[in-house]
Amino acid sequence: MQKFFEIIPSGTNIQFVKNAWKFIVLSLILVTVSVGSMIYNSAVRGSVLNFGIDFQGGSTVRVAINPEQQIEIQEFRDALGEMGYQGASALTVPDAENEVLLRVKEVHSIDPAQAQACEDALKSYDTAKLLQFTYPPQGASKIFLKFDGQPIYGEIERILGDAGCEGRADKGTGKEGEFPVEVSLIGIGAKIQEQIDAHFGAGTVDHIVSSETVGSKVGGQLKRDGIQSLLYAIGFIFLYVMLRFDLRYAPGGIVALSHDAFMVIGAFALTYKEFNLQTIAALLTVIGYSINDTIVVFDRVRERVALNRDGDIEEITNSALNETLSRTILTSTTTMLVVLSIWVLGSGPIKDFAFALIVGLVVGTYSSLFIASPLFLYINRRFYDGEGHLLAADKEEREGTGTLLGSATGAEVDGISGKTVGELRAESKEPSDGATPATIDATATPTGGTSGAPKPSGDGEGRTSRRRRRRRPGS
Repeated sequence: MQKFFEIIPSGTNIQFVKNAWKFIVLSLILVTVSVGSMIYNSAVRGSVLNFGIDFQGGSTVRVAINPEQQIEIQEFRDALGEMGYQGASALTVPDAENEVLLRVKEVHSIDPAQAQACEDALKSYDTAKLLQFTYPPQGASKIFLKFDGQPIYGEIERILGDAGCEGRADKGTGKEGEFPVEVSLIGIGAKIQEQIDAHFGAGTVDHIVSSETVGSKVGGQLKRDGIQSLLYAIGFIFLYVMLRFDLRYAPGGIVALSHDAFMVIGAFALTYKEFNLQTIAALLTVIGYSINDTIVVFDRVRERVALNRDGDIEEITNSALNETLSRTILTSTTTMLVVLSIWVLGSGPIKDFAFALIVGLVVGTYSSLFIASPLFLYINRRFYDGEGHLLAADKEEREGTGTLLGSATGAEVDGISGKTVGELRAESKEPSDGATPATIDATATPTGGTSGAPKPSGDGEGRTSRRRRRRRPGS
């Protein structure tokens, strides 16, 4: 006989179901810690999570520092505070020498007074007459212009630059006969560059590598879209589990994956790592992984329940969990090795993405065993009287002979003979004087006898005698 390597030896019987309440208490404690971290962050730091500029709005400027300048990263942080950028941060860029990533909450590249000065400067433009000057007030990085004729973009850029609105002019969108122009402002990056040069000396900033700005209005919309994506994912997964298995299984799967997503959010609240669009992507990945693991466990539970219909459902569920334990550990471990590699070797947003997956993998495996399955058992006991897994007769069979009824202890009892199904099966399979096992005649008398001698099940006539058919409730 071939033997295969097993991480979990066959016959292992860990009492998952009996000890489930301990882990439910642990989950409640972790949820309390997560909520407490969010309350603390809101009271002390001003925000429940460290929302990135994707959600909160702000600007990210990546600048290259002159190699001749030797400036510590803490000096940049202090300088940003002195410049009036409250809540700003400065980080070194891994694998990039002499580059610093600056994050500030400001999004306005020019103030209203500067915008008015730029509009006045364009009114004196002779090539084409300015018809409209639009600068949206909420974190805009563009100026929208309209002329009565075709302007020269280079001249527009020069006039605006001299007035303090440095940017690049391009053809805009508009109706036929109009001459729209969109001016993409260099953004707050140019302002920060000037301020750094003024603070540390001219030529400190060699050049601006990149500059991104997200307005507060856009950030709020992204936040709402991220929440909706999570709710839609959870809703469709609930529908899938309900149709794929049974309504009894769906609440357990949904509570488990919601638990996993909240644990990841709680980890970000506790560590105050930046919460951005990459984190939303990680949450959706964790939800998908969690429900996949839970479905594998549920599939084995359903299979074992179908094969042991007259057994105790809690013991059957516990056996199914032990049978899938080896597969669960192997899958989670191999996935964890990849994610840990990304976390160790990665940097920036990818490192936070890997951190979210690490937390999600741990709680996802944990919830499939200790959250989803116990909740399935509770639903089955509370709303299905603990008999939802047993085969029983329908209403017509209950009115006839040979009905199988569920006893108070959950055992199946023959309504005519008074014997349990197990006893009847044993009698039907027990050979008599070397004869083949006999089947139970459907015409059994109340005393357990039959109207005739049992016929061997091997001949054609014996096959007409059959065991009573039992069906699932509602089937």
